[in-house]
Amino acid sequence: MTKKTSTPASDSKLAVRLATAGFFLAEVAVLAGSASPFRLPKETAILATLSLAVGVAVAVAAHRQVIRIPTGPLVAVLLALPLLQVISAAWSASPRRAVESACFTAIWVIAILWIATLSIDTRRRLSLVAAIGVAISIGIMMVQLAGDNVFNFTTRFSSNRLRLTGLTGNPADLAMAAVLLLPFVLVWGETSTRPRLYRGLAAILTLGAVVSQTLTGYAALGLLALVWLVQQRSKKLWLATFGIGAALVVVALASGLTTRLQKEAESVRRGDYYRLFSARGDGWSAGAEMIRARPVSGVGAANYSQLYYPSRLEWLTRNGGTGRRGELASHFQWAHCDPLQVMAELGVVGVAWMIALILAIYGTRNRAGPILPLAVAAWTPFALMHYPTHLAIGLTPIALLLAHLIASRQEPQPIEWRKARVPLALLLVTLTILVAWWQVRRLATDLWVGGNEFRLQMSETAAPELRARLATAIEVQILSRIDRLPAAAPTLWRTVGRARLIRGDAHRAETAFRTAYELWPHEDAEFYLGMSLVAQGRRAEGLAHIGRVCRTNPALVGIIGDPELRKVVRDMLATYRR
Repeated sequence: MTKKTSTPASDSKLAVRLATAGFFLAEVAVLAGSASPFRLPKETAILATLSLAVGVAVAVAAHRQVIRIPTGPLVAVLLALPLLQVISAAWSASPRRAVESACFTAIWVIAILWIATLSIDTRRRLSLVAAIGVAISIGIMMVQLAGDNVFNFTTRFSSNRLRLTGLTGNPADLAMAAVLLLPFVLVWGETSTRPRLYRGLAAILTLGAVVSQTLTGYAALGLLALVWLVQQRSKKLWLATFGIGAALVVVALASGLTTRLQKEAESVRRGDYYRLFSARGDGWSAGAEMIRARPVSGVGAANYSQLYYPSRLEWLTRNGGTGRRGELASHFQWAHCDPLQVMAELGVVGVAWMIALILAIYGTRNRAGPILPLAVAAWTPFALMHYPTHLAIGLTPIALLLAHLIASRQEPQPIEWRKARVPLALLLVTLTILVAWWQVRRLATDLWVGGNEFRLQMSETAAPELRARLATAIEVQILSRIDRLPAAAPTLWRTVGRARLIRGDAHRAETAFRTAYELWPHEDAEFYLGMSLVAQGRRAEGLAHIGRVCRTNPALVGIIGDPELRKVVRDMLATYRR
């Protein structure tokens, strides 16, 4: 291949349309009947569409005989991440998770490099479409705030605040999506031919972040506003911003923020910082335990979720006491601090990679324009207190920012592509189609898993005979497919175990829960393993398992039906507190 000096052709319209659809769906896609109605549908939608977009772009490049390749330190750092993740599979507790994570990262990185080759107008359009998607989600949340329960699945939350979901997810997710897109809306709106559209979007995104009652969102919004005002250097703008800010505070207080602030103030008064940080200490302590156990190599990419429960339990054992979760959901899939999770999963190499990323981003500061400091101000609180790099709605603005930084360095290097361009292009296009199909299968599986869980839950309120038939039907259906779905096997074995418990087959339920726990040491697997042992009359053995789980989350004691057993478990927890 030899360098070509001519100007590359314009962006592929079909590829751009696919990417545009993906960025929009990443903000609004919801499947009510799935196991994860908000997060997985968005992830699969954008991964599938971006894969197809890159495939189409490669095919167009083959036809035009020119491929554009971005270069620079930031490109090298991004390409290194999936390589590090796949290497970590060699010592991971779950190599499958590490390899799958590397594949996801590779898709995002390749998409970022392709987006960096697009024109500035196309990249602006992508950010605008994503912002419009978030604005639509905020509109739905406002309707919910007015009392209209738009989606049936929003009622699964007990907290009034968590009933506000919009189309983006829980309030923290929505606030993150809104704030992380604000830098693009603010900066690119200044030079747009439609300034009113951008100003309106900025107002809606800000309002959504405020009404979400997310404290991390307030911190990010405050930092972003401060940096923006410093950039503008306008006294009138400062005064106007303070006036709008006061109005937004009134709106937030009227929408329920007062109650939350009172609770947080009470937590501070009592010195209860655990509740102040919304139980994030559970995720942080588990991550710290992983770092303590394997500081050099880490536990492996995406293995934080795999090892969360044993790590949290080990931390409690070493430090004494019990957990303090106040809700039944006890598992942390992510650490609620992305730098901490990278350290836990990739060890010293992960720390070195983060330093390299910061230096590479810093190196673009003179060419990136005002978007970079705004984006850093918006992203930092969420990176430390949430998990933006693990959600599609967080990765969308991050990908747009990284593409902008890469494109700001220099024009992508056009290279003449003649040799083997057709077979190589066909191979890459086929690969992208397979990736898209993989994502569709993931979504279909999640929808099926969610349907099984819903039917099993509904069967618990049915008549005994009907309950047994429904549980049997669910078990038979799962067992006929479980061997073909290794990634979902731990969850499916837990569902099989619960179905067997419902129909009174405690012995076989024990087998199912032990299998699930071996595949993934999850709290649910151990809790129901203990319940199945108690149901067989093996009370002491069952209590050992139940006590371990309830030590990490005492709220689980509330779902033990037997009052005597419940009292024994509470007494066990009392001994841990001494």
